[in-house]
Amino acid sequence: MVVDLTKKLDKIFHERARLGVMSILIASAEGVSFSELAKKLELTRGNLSVHIRVLEDNGYVESKKEFVDRKPRTTFRVTKSGRKAFEEYLKLLEQIVKSVGK
Repeated sequence: MVVDLTKKLDKIFHERARLGVMSILIASAEGVSFSELAKKLELTRGNLSVHIRVLEDNGYVESKKEFVDRKPRTTFRVTKSGRKAFEEYLKLLEQIVKSVGK
């Protein structure tokens, strides 16, 4: 049963950096800047940008680019489909953990 459940895990979220990005963004209603994400996750800008691109390409996050005090700022938010997919991912993880004890 555990093996069957693990096959259903969304591989996009099942990576440390992307799991971290989604966890931080889900907790933020206003979005989180690129710099803040890099700092919180202790990732290089290049590494973070690769993971953000994967999440964006799959429709899980969206970006907003603007200038603040003449400096570019990119902010990310979770999309509705991203929130739903991540919640399903977490429910599946919970099922896996519960099924191990049976």
